[in-house]
Amino acid sequence: MPNLSPYDLRKQLRRQRSSLSPSEQQHLSQQAVNHLSRHRIFRSARNIALYLPVRGEADPRGLLQFAQPKQRFFLPVLSLSHDSKLIFVEWSPQTRFRKNRFNIPEPLLARQRILSSRQLDLVITPLVAFDHYGSRLGMGGGFYDRSFAAKHYLKRSQPLLLGFAYPFQQVARLEKQVWDVAVDASCTAQGLTCY
Repeated sequence: MPNLSPYDLRKQLRRQRSSLSPSEQQHLSQQAVNHLSRHRIFRSARNIALYLPVRGEADPRGLLQFAQPKQRFFLPVLSLSHDSKLIFVEWSPQTRFRKNRFNIPEPLLARQRILSSRQLDLVITPLVAFDHYGSRLGMGGGFYDRSFAAKHYLKRSQPLLLGFAYPFQQVARLEKQVWDVAVDASCTAQGLTCY
């Protein structure tokens, strides 16, 4: 793939992602879920953050079928403090949703358990592109980068960040900015890679 600007790369990969049929999305997502569900990264985690897929993103929700009794699942919610960070709300069958300012469903802040980013063990992140070094290109809002900045600047090992994607979203190299927070691993239909 030629050197594209982040804007053009996002545009191209989002177009490619949305060109997948629903059955192709489901098949590729389930293959990635199968790889991750067998790995110790998933099996040993207690507090796991997922995301609800939008605009053709790879779908990690199949992991719920492999949940162990000790595991709790959380979804990201845009912080109300206007600091452009995420908080994580426990996901249960009783969770009610609303659409945020980007028209993305997120849990209502009610009686569910709320965790900060540093209280999670595993964070499964959406992305547009990733490379062989763990660099991640998101949608451009910087929410994950700001939410996990302490991991980057203070060199914390927790939580483990895992990019979940389709195989074609892996590129040779992404231009990295000083504020970018890399993923520790990635998982696609072709397998799981740790960096």
